[in-house]
Amino acid sequence: MNPFVNSPEQSPRSASAVRSSTPSPNGSHSDLSAFTDHARPPIILGICAMDVKARSKAMREILTRLVERSNGAIEVKVFGDKVILDEDVVNWPRCDVLISFFSTDFPLDKAISYVKLRNPYCINDLPPQALLWDRRLVGAVLDHLKVPTPRRLEVSRDGGPKVDEELRDLMKKKIGIELGGFQVTPEVTMSEDGNAIFIDGQIMEKPFVEKPVSGEDHNVYIYFRGGGGRRLFRKVGNKSSELDPHLNFPRTDGSYIYEKFVDVDNSEDIKVYTVGREYTHAETRKSPFVDGVVRRNTEGKEIRFITHLSEEEKEWAARISEGFGQMVCGFDMLRCDNGKTSQVIDVNGWSFVKGNDLYYDKTAEILANLCLRVAASPERPLPAAESTAEEPTWLLKANVTVFRHADRTPKQKLKFNFPIGERWTQPFVTLLNGEREEIILRERAQLNRIATAVEEAKGLGADGEDLVKLTQLNNALFSKIDLPGTKAQLKPVYSKKQPGQVRKLTKLTLVFKWGGEFTHSARYQSRDLGENMKKDISIMNKEILKNVKIYTSSERRVVASAEIFAAALFDTNSSTTSSTLSPNSGGQSSRSSTDGGPASGSQFGPRRDSSMPVQRPPKLIVRKDLLDDSNAAKDLMDDVKKRLKILLRPGEPEKRPELTWPKSMKKEPVEVVKEVIELLSKFRDIMRHNWETMDVDKIQERWCCGDEPWLFRERWEKLFEDFCDVKQEKFDPSRVSELYDTIKYCALHHRPFLFAIFSEHGEGADQPSQDRRLHELYGRAKALFDLVAPQEYGIEPEEKEEIGVLTSLPLLRNVVGDLERARNNEECSLTLYFTKESHIHTLVNLVLLSGLPIANRRIPELDYCSHITFELYERNHGRGKSDKEYSIKLSLSEGAHSSNVLDSALDARHSLNVQPRRKLTQHLPYSLVIERLSKHFGRVPEDDDTGPETPYETIDPLKAPIASSTPIDDP
Repeated sequence: MNPFVNSPEQSPRSASAVRSSTPSPNGSHSDLSAFTDHARPPIILGICAMDVKARSKAMREILTRLVERSNGAIEVKVFGDKVILDEDVVNWPRCDVLISFFSTDFPLDKAISYVKLRNPYCINDLPPQALLWDRRLVGAVLDHLKVPTPRRLEVSRDGGPKVDEELRDLMKKKIGIELGGFQVTPEVTMSEDGNAIFIDGQIMEKPFVEKPVSGEDHNVYIYFRGGGGRRLFRKVGNKSSELDPHLNFPRTDGSYIYEKFVDVDNSEDIKVYTVGREYTHAETRKSPFVDGVVRRNTEGKEIRFITHLSEEEKEWAARISEGFGQMVCGFDMLRCDNGKTSQVIDVNGWSFVKGNDLYYDKTAEILANLCLRVAASPERPLPAAESTAEEPTWLLKANVTVFRHADRTPKQKLKFNFPIGERWTQPFVTLLNGEREEIILRERAQLNRIATAVEEAKGLGADGEDLVKLTQLNNALFSKIDLPGTKAQLKPVYSKKQPGQVRKLTKLTLVFKWGGEFTHSARYQSRDLGENMKKDISIMNKEILKNVKIYTSSERRVVASAEIFAAALFDTNSSTTSSTLSPNSGGQSSRSSTDGGPASGSQFGPRRDSSMPVQRPPKLIVRKDLLDDSNAAKDLMDDVKKRLKILLRPGEPEKRPELTWPKSMKKEPVEVVKEVIELLSKFRDIMRHNWETMDVDKIQERWCCGDEPWLFRERWEKLFEDFCDVKQEKFDPSRVSELYDTIKYCALHHRPFLFAIFSEHGEGADQPSQDRRLHELYGRAKALFDLVAPQEYGIEPEEKEEIGVLTSLPLLRNVVGDLERARNNEECSLTLYFTKESHIHTLVNLVLLSGLPIANRRIPELDYCSHITFELYERNHGRGKSDKEYSIKLSLSEGAHSSNVLDSALDARHSLNVQPRRKLTQHLPYSLVIERLSKHFGRVPEDDDTGPETPYETIDPLKAPIASSTPIDDP
């Protein structure tokens, strides 16, 4: 009997029904030649899952490999949230093979109806996925499959698990199990000493684990013998559980399973992933039972180590995959007795290994083989081929994204205000050379002109405090003139324009800056971001890449981010893909082989995706007017900063603005500032002592980002001065950002030196208390940063909106214009803007305050490479241009961020990966979004004297030195 012919015992058709024909993972491209017929229409692989899963990095990696492997024989159609949630199943795209799985908000019943209607070949059965919602049903199926599990007792206060008749019949036919049936609530008591629970006369001694019956409820409790316990929960930041000395009595508010606590080997549990019967991949991770602290890699993912499965464990994996009808499946397992015994504790359904190229290669290979074998079966017609007309489905038409630049070195600056009326300031006015806008002096010769102006000013009578400031400027000039990123900004302020009057110079500010330069980590972040966007768009609508515009500010680190991103987006250096960029691809989680035999991933090496258009990246367009710093909101922001000072200074609590403050911080912000000052005072003493007693040049073998030990010290000495040498009544909140920025930078790029120089007992000493102090400093700096940084762009909503209008309204106008042009034109488009932190914050504020229904108002820290995306979707009903619908969806990424950078595992790149986008809105009607975002467009910008318009500067990213070279300090 052909395995692809529908069986009366298997409905709908699925991969679980065809194990005997699942292709070997060790096949090659030649194996597929018989199935790749370019005269036939492509096989349509439908992805019916929520966008957060269907467009995840792991799914993108697998799907792009799968399409490439099939040489055009397979075409991917991502259904998308709009279709899944809002459309009737008759309007869903037709497909031949379907990947569909449940996650939060996914309408499983609706997907089952679609399968009944269109009859695609299912990789994972849909009806049995409902079993995974109830841990009692999972346990019953595992018992039936003779897969060992820990001893358990059940307390059902809801009458027992609910199983609909269709699923009950399906499972009985499939594996012969009887599910469902009413259960009487048992009698539950505790022993007198509280060390055991009695359930209908059966006893379970502590320690035991109490699990809610709902598979979606992760609030699992462990009860210890003698009292107390540990509360487990879905990971929040770097925590997955916490100790509770008062956790003594089991819950009585619902239905629970009580399992015998298993003392596992090495305090680790095992995550097992299957792709059919032939291929399993297993990883160990630190058990949440231990201390609840999650170890993470540079991608922000939990650190795991590959382990091999025994033949018996592989057999259990096959039984679970087949028994639950889930070809791609994950489950949790415990090993004890030095690996002699294992037990399965949970089944997760569709699960991916994250950050492992070998897994991506082999999964893509297996799924591609499977799709092509399905298509080659003469007994099985392809459902998509039966469609006579194009269905009116939603398609991604345009993407407009605004990015913050990638990683940089900490910025440092000195600021000087020159009183225009005094004679000694004239040499600095002369430096302006008549310019009415800010000018930047960056070249050595230009900076030497400032030194000349300082000497002239001294000769013209500068004295007292002014002379001290000029001497400070001169010293900074000579010590920093050769450092990367050194520059001076001259910012003139003129009187307001009056009829018949010439505008006069009223104020001149000189800001001397160094640092803020593009790092070697930024290269990887920009490149990964470009590659990931390319893969995402290639599976959503590759036509978008035929019409790309990229705008950038004039700042060097912003331009560099845009250059490298553009080169990666168009794969101009196909020999230097992520595999060559990452010495330990996938971090520590992929250091050994998996259980599927030798790797066949070489055929998925660094090659261009044949499905992508081959073209040069467009020239970058420099738009200072949209993306550079603006002084328009300076007065308003200065007023906000004055009010923020009250927040962090003692006294006058009634004047403090009402701002958010983490619940975990049980102290007032003022008290936290005091603690930070105390910690920094201790660190100053330790650092100075270690500098005298250690050979600091030998603490860290090599330095990156142009840094040296003396620069490290200077940076921290400046922080010590700003925090410790001023009265708290005079404390400047803007210093919080500098402290937080410096800790993160040192933790990523100079971690060995950071921990050694702040160690009370010297280099290499095992000093957990010092490690704890650094964590305390980081935690307090982070809390203060989260409090202060977002409020610098406005405390009250009205202020946030006004500062947003003054800073980012021109950018928002362009974004809306891009969306309108994409709607009105036939061609698809991708428009990208690269800018700085201020524009990201203010643009996001404008969106939040526009009146749009925001799905999640908890905005994370907007770190390097954070970005906001506007996606335009189109549905064509096939009756001409006028008969089209449009929808817009907004999403936001926090960028390259880790919740605790001191604990992040690092490789030589020193790079945190960019976090995926999270939805900011649901799909919204086009007209509503345009109307709300345009509410300030009636504002007329003030006249300036910048002169007539000139053509915008352009940059060829392929000829840019930053994009085409590697810095000498790049590890």
